[in-house]
Amino acid sequence: MGEPEQSLEDLLRLAEWSPRQLVAAINARLSSQGRDRMRLDPTAGYSWVRRGFRPRPPVPDIAAAVLSDRLGFTLTPAQLWPGRADPGDPICATNDLDTVVSPQYLANELGKLAVIAGTPRSPIAPASGADLAGAVIDQFRGTVKAAYGRSGQDRVLPEQVDLISAHVAALRRLDDRHGGGALSLRYVTAELRSVLDLVEHSSYDPVTGRRLLTLVADVAQLLGWLSFDSGRTGPAERYLLLSLGVCRSLDDAGRAANVIGMLSYVSAFAGHGIGAVRLAEAAMAECAKPGPVLRARLLGRDATAAAADGDLVRFRRQSAEAAVLLHRHTASAQSSSFLYYLTAEQLAAETGLALVLLAERASMGRKRLLTQAIDALSDAVPALSRPDRADGRAGFPRSALLHAAFLARAWLLHGDLEGAVAAMRTGVSLLDQVQSPRARSYLQSLRPVLARRSRSPVVRDFLDEIREASSPM
Repeated sequence: MGEPEQSLEDLLRLAEWSPRQLVAAINARLSSQGRDRMRLDPTAGYSWVRRGFRPRPPVPDIAAAVLSDRLGFTLTPAQLWPGRADPGDPICATNDLDTVVSPQYLANELGKLAVIAGTPRSPIAPASGADLAGAVIDQFRGTVKAAYGRSGQDRVLPEQVDLISAHVAALRRLDDRHGGGALSLRYVTAELRSVLDLVEHSSYDPVTGRRLLTLVADVAQLLGWLSFDSGRTGPAERYLLLSLGVCRSLDDAGRAANVIGMLSYVSAFAGHGIGAVRLAEAAMAECAKPGPVLRARLLGRDATAAAADGDLVRFRRQSAEAAVLLHRHTASAQSSSFLYYLTAEQLAAETGLALVLLAERASMGRKRLLTQAIDALSDAVPALSRPDRADGRAGFPRSALLHAAFLARAWLLHGDLEGAVAAMRTGVSLLDQVQSPRARSYLQSLRPVLARRSRSPVVRDFLDEIREASSPM
C-alpha cells in the first residue's frame, strides 16, 4: 500500500482510534521501554489533531511507529505533522555511551533504540571511523555485573530460555541464508523487546539472568547486521555498540571480539578504511586466546579492512593466515554458535570481494588483482548458492548473490562482458530467495553499467531477460 496523504485526524479515524487512544498506545510503548517518566497526559493528543501541535522527540517517531503497527503500513512523523519541522537534532551512533554503568542501563538504551531505529526516518546518524574506534576502545569498561531479576515477579524457567534461544538461533540462520529488509527488522525488533521485557520485569536466578543477557547481546547484534543489510548504517552501529556493551558486561570476550569485527566490516563499507583497520585491531586485542575459528574470523575482518584502506601487504598476510586456520579447523557444532556459517567458501568469497575493492583503487597491478578476485569468486559463488552441499549444510543464497554481484564487477573491470553477464545471470537466479536490500542493490547497480554496453548481443539479450524476469531488480 502506498503512503497515504490523510491528515492525522483522518489516520486516527482509519485506525478507529481517538487522540486519547493514540496517547495510551504511546504511553504503553514508553512504559515497555522503562521510560515511565516520559508518559504523556491522556489529553495531549487533542492539541495534535486540533491545532497541529507537534510534540517533542521521541514522541513523533513513537506515534508513527504505533500507528504504522495499527494500520499495517508505514507512516512517518512528517505525514502526521506535515510542514512541522522536527526540532530534534540527529543522534550520533556513539552518543552518550560513556554513561553506561550496568547491564540494566544497556537494556534500557536498547529499548529506546528499538523504538526509534525502526521508524521510517531514524534519527540515528552514522559515526566517523575515529569515533567508532574510540567508542570501542574507551567505553563500556567496568560493567561486569550480574543481571538481577525483580523480586515478586513471575520466574523465568530454564525451559523458556531454551525455547527463546532456539528461536533466536533460527532467526540468525534465516538471516544468514536470505537476508532481510523492513519486515525482518520489525520482527526481530519485536523479539528484542520481548527478551528485554523478561530481563526487566521478571525474576530469575544468576544463571538464567546470564543466559537472558546473552540473548539480548545476540539479538542486538542480529539487529545491527539487519540494519546494515538494509542500508541503515547509523542504527547498525549503535545496535552493535550496545551489543558489545552487553558482551562485556557478561565478560564474554569471544562474543565481544566478534561484534567488534562486524563493526570493522560495517566501517569498511562506510568508507572508513583506517578506522576499519583500527577496529579490526581492537577485535583481535579484545580476546586474548581466541579459538582457531574465531581467530580466522577476526583475521578475515582485518583483511577486508586492509583492502578498504588500500593496504595490499596487510590484506595478503591476514587473508592467507585466515585461510590456513580455517582449512585446519572447519567451523562446526563445537565452534562458537555465532560462527557456524564460516566456511572455506565464505572466507574465499570475502577474499575475492576484498580483491575487487583493492583493484578498483589500484593504479598498478590491477589486472592481476582482478584475475585473483575472479578465480576466488568463481569457485565460491556456486558453492554458496548450492542448496544441498557436499558437507550436508544448507547453502547461503544471500552471500552467493552479494558475491555474484562483485564477481560481475570484477569481470566488467576486466573487460569481459560474457563473464559479467554470466555472473549477473547467477545473481538473478537467486533473487527470489534473497530479501537482502544490500545484496540486491549491488546487483541492481550493475544494470545501468551493462545498459551502456547494449550494442553487444550478449548484453542486449541479457537485458531482455532482466526485463522479463518476474523478480524485480
